[in-house]
Amino acid sequence: MALSGLHVVAGYAGNRGFNGSTQNLLGAISWSETLAAAGTTIKVAPAYESSSFGMPLFRFRAAADSWVAIGAAPNATTGNRVLVPANTDYDLYATPGDKVAWIAA
Repeated sequence: MALSGLHVVAGYAGNRGFNGSTQNLLGAISWSETLAAAGTTIKVAPAYESSSFGMPLFRFRAAADSWVAIGAAPNATTGNRVLVPANTDYDLYATPGDKVAWIAA
């Protein structure tokens, strides 16, 4: 089935045991959520689990070009946002507790 909307994966940067990692390499996955229509995730960015994990991050893949915002109360319409191109993985570091909001571009 083809993707519609935005798929979000939350996890940690880098590999377990490399907590100083600064690369956007998705390591341990905490959760994923697909938003078929514009809106905000129910789940939030993971907390710092332990010193063996890197920084929390979100990975996005959109079916169409989309505006994405992250934060405690993200607003993809008028807030700080990034353009996520269609059919491309896009990573952003997150603060624990952040949510994701998106709208079609």
